[in-house]
Amino acid sequence: MIGTLSALLLPQLASAADARLLHPVFQDHAVLQRDAPIHLWGDAAPGARVTVQLDTAQVQARADRQGHWETRLPAHAAGGPYRLKASAANGVVQQIDDVLIGDVWLCSGQSNMELQVYRSLDSRSEIADAEHPTIRMFKVPAQSSPTPQRGFGGAASWQRTTPETVKDFSAACYYFARELQKSVDVPMGLINASWGGSQLQAWIGDKALR
Repeated sequence: MIGTLSALLLPQLASAADARLLHPVFQDHAVLQRDAPIHLWGDAAPGARVTVQLDTAQVQARADRQGHWETRLPAHAAGGPYRLKASAANGVVQQIDDVLIGDVWLCSGQSNMELQVYRSLDSRSEIADAEHPTIRMFKVPAQSSPTPQRGFGGAASWQRTTPETVKDFSAACYYFARELQKSVDVPMGLINASWGGSQLQAWIGDKALR
């Protein structure tokens, strides 16, 4: 009986460990916006109740018929690191560690924004001195689609600023955040959505074009 029960439970536990409840932008080392309700979203089984916890705050949401859910945590002051946890009533759990709360900036554009730190002036010294654990960058994969997409269509992750990671950061975005942090002493989250040579129309929504 015990062996049969274990065999029945193991696939469920394995699928729960592999599943994602939160959108892929929410990963280890993420930065969330301070002093404003924290917007979170993701996917679960249709109709599933999802509980989200961050620090001492906890909220619940229910997935719609397409399995999409969204919710907002109360505003939180800058700080961290924290653990962000999402759990569904069917036993699926996702945990994200080393989450900071600070200012989140979108760095978008063409080649001038895409240009990496290793191609900038004095890059050797800049890379060697790049120890800023509270400045983090998320590079959106260069994927195109004629319709809005819920995911990124490629691998992406949050990177802390170290000599190993910073060389591929957007130079304009990184230097901006580094200088700003000298006067605004909070974590900086940088969303790098640049794509050299892209056309202006690709950055404009369908409704605006019409």
